Amino acid sequence: MTVDVAQARRRRGRGNKRRKLLVSTARHVFLGAVSLFVLVPIAYMVLASFKSVPDFFGNPYGLPSTWAFENYSRAWQEAHVSITLPNTIFVTACSVLGSVFLASLIAYGLSRKEKPFAMAFYTLFVAGLLVPVQMIVLPLFILLKFFGLFGTLFALIVPYIALGLPLGVLVLTPIAATIPRDLISAAEVDGASRWQIYWRVALPLMKPGLISVAILNGVWMWNEFFIPLIVAFKPEAQTMPVGIVAFVGAYSTEWGLVFASVVVSTAPVVIAYLLMTRQFQSGLTAGAMKG
Repeated sequence: MTVDVAQARRRRGRGNKRRKLLVSTARHVFLGAVSLFVLVPIAYMVLASFKSVPDFFGNPYGLPSTWAFENYSRAWQEAHVSITLPNTIFVTACSVLGSVFLASLIAYGLSRKEKPFAMAFYTLFVAGLLVPVQMIVLPLFILLKFFGLFGTLFALIVPYIALGLPLGVLVLTPIAATIPRDLISAAEVDGASRWQIYWRVALPLMKPGLISVAILNGVWMWNEFFIPLIVAFKPEAQTMPVGIVAFVGAYSTEWGLVFASVVVSTAPVVIAYLLMTRQFQSGLTAGAMKG
């Protein structure tokens, strides 16, 4: 009887190990398929950036017959990457900093539950995520023209800051609400002002959420196309998405230069994400757990 029980336990253990192995194998196969789904277009984009036009159409999916490294230097000059890339970096950096700073201030204020109408204002800010950009183009056009910002980089920075606030308030308010009140009370007892409490106590504790909001808003602002197309009509105020599309001709297109421009545009975002992956994941986890 004891031998039969021991054998049954061993069979059950082997069955559990087999199931775990199958689940692990299926998980790895699924993740590998998803990785290929993401990496294959990136590899195609990089290879296409080194092809000439005849090579691009003659062998679209293979290796370049001749590696045209000059596509990048030509893209820098002819596709105006030398202008659009600094513009995109400047606009994205200013917009991200402005939106994250204002969203953290708003989130810290709304997180104090004793304030009247805090929930109503929180709902109002978050509702901004439901408003499509196309609905605000006409009033945005009129306001920018009235203030003399139309056709400048600030015509992009101001709307980006405003449009980045809803996501920032949504993510940061639950995190700010978890800051211990005893910590704030201790800072008040020590004579800290409200600004000092926010800057020295609340803001460092909100760091994971700040990084997550900066990455999410930064990727969107870097790749945003519609607003620059409407308000940044001057060549010296264009960003990379608009500059790349403007380079595509109606009858002929230097696809190697187009893909080289896309690679240059994509590389900073990918590098920034790889450098801040852990902070991004910890920020999202903090928001999910503390919200």
